[in-house]
Amino acid sequence: MVRASQRYISVIADMVGSRSVPRSQRRLLQRRFGELIEKLNREHRKTIESKFVITLGDEFQGLLNSATVLPDLIWRLEEVFPNCKFRVGIGLGTLDTPIQKYAINIDGPALHIARAAIEYAKKTKALGGVFLGMGDLDDILNGMARLLWFNRSRWTHPQRQIAGLLRQGMSQTQVAKKLKIKKQVVSRQVLAAGCSPYIAAENAWRMILQRQVDPLLGSKHGPS
Repeated sequence: MVRASQRYISVIADMVGSRSVPRSQRRLLQRRFGELIEKLNREHRKTIESKFVITLGDEFQGLLNSATVLPDLIWRLEEVFPNCKFRVGIGLGTLDTPIQKYAINIDGPALHIARAAIEYAKKTKALGGVFLGMGDLDDILNGMARLLWFNRSRWTHPQRQIAGLLRQGMSQTQVAKKLKIKKQVVSRQVLAAGCSPYIAAENAWRMILQRQVDPLLGSKHGPS
């Protein structure tokens, strides 16, 4: 049954330049890509309305019942594939077809808006997520997405590793113990990477998604 008034967050993600990967490496890349999709479906099952599924060789899509998880999804893509770039189109809209277990054989404005977001990302080379369909919030969410990606893109691998642990709630002392390095090293990397202001900004981004976007999804909230 289709509920015309019910809106969802549609996500379409595309790995940039994957077709230029040497043929000898593509099989491994696609296998890792498939494993990542399976992990995302497990890790975020409570906020996934229709499971992520690969629709083309290096593209996947899914439907969410909450926007709050988006920063974690984008982070996970970049964490698993640190040498790849992803275009992520995020659209808010309704469906013309019934919800399916996996986000395939579904259609409607939500998917069309997310596709338009992907096309915009391709045209403007915008990374870190492109939001469409959320009215005046689009500019705010996109501005934050660009700024956060700009910071992440300049981190070294150790800085990203440290930032990843800090955003999980670990203290610098706990991070040092986890990575088996001196706390002074962690402190220097945190300062150089601007981890503290980054995490504060990401938390603000997540708060806007929770308080301003989630209420736009309609009366149904939570997993099917």
